[in-house]
Formats: sequence, structure tokens, C-alpha cells
Amino acid sequence: MESWRRCLGDISISKLFSRNYESPIGSLGLLADEDFLLEISLQGIEYLSLKGERSNGRFAKELIELDEYFKGERKKFTLKYKVNASNFANKVYKEMVRIPYGKTIPYSKLASNIGKENAYRAVGTACGKNKLPIIIPCHRVVAKDGLGGFGGGLDCKRFLLELETN
Repeated sequence: MESWRRCLGDISISKLFSRNYESPIGSLGLLADEDFLLEISLQGIEYLSLKGERSNGRFAKELIELDEYFKGERKKFTLKYKVNASNFANKVYKEMVRIPYGKTIPYSKLASNIGKENAYRAVGTACGKNKLPIIIPCHRVVAKDGLGGFGGGLDCKRFLLELETN
């Protein structure tokens, strides 16, 4: 099938592909273009923000790395991904990727790390809008006195944190 391109404002989108991935935390929806992983839905393929052609072959590397992660064998992802976010959110995501496997930091510390000491609520908002949970590990960002929130629910966040510390 021939590639097509469509322009939405300043965002250019290639042909999209999607598939479900069965994980220990449930069915994850994966969305990608020909080159980059674009989104992971913790609620499955039906909850992806865009629809893609169903494809098993497109996601070979993503499936290997996710399998390795859930087996406790992978601590860093090497997948090519693309995020369409604000400058602030991109700073938050770059800092989140630097949080070591098995460690957590409070929202306020992440805000301080990006030079925005009082922006801990905005950090939480950016975490909530993260289109690539697990890959960009927003589950490693916690409240000072508890877990904080998580798009997949707190049981899912607990599972991921326990996976990484055991």
C-alpha cells in the first residue's frame, strides 16, 4: 500500500499503524507511523487518539522491547519515538527519561530539575498527557507523600514500580 501524507496545521502525519499488545497490566494499544512509535494507550487499541491500519509486522522491535521490559530484562528503551507536545512538556519528558529504572522522584523535584521549581502541578499535568507511558516513564514520578496519579490507575502504577524494584 502506498504511503500517504496529510497535514494538520504544522503536524505532518504519515500512514499510521496500530495493534494491541497483551501485557501483564492488560491490553495496550500501540500506534506508530512507518518510522516512530507515537502512542501507547493503557486501555487498549480502542482508546488510541488516532486510528491506524492494523498491523502485526510493523511493531516487531516494540514487541521485543516491551516483552523484555515486562520480564524485567530491559531497563532502557531504544525505540524511535516521536512526541507532539508543548516545549514545557517536552522538557518534562526529557527529564522523565533520565529517571533511573527502579527509582522514583517527586513531581516537585522534577519541576526543580527543569528549572521550574513551582511548576509541580504543571509537571503532573504533563505526566497525565504523556502519550508514551512506560517508554517515557511517568509512573516513576510520584507525590511527596504517596503515589500521585497515573492514567492507567494506581494498581497499574504500583505494578510497574514493583516490577522495576524486584
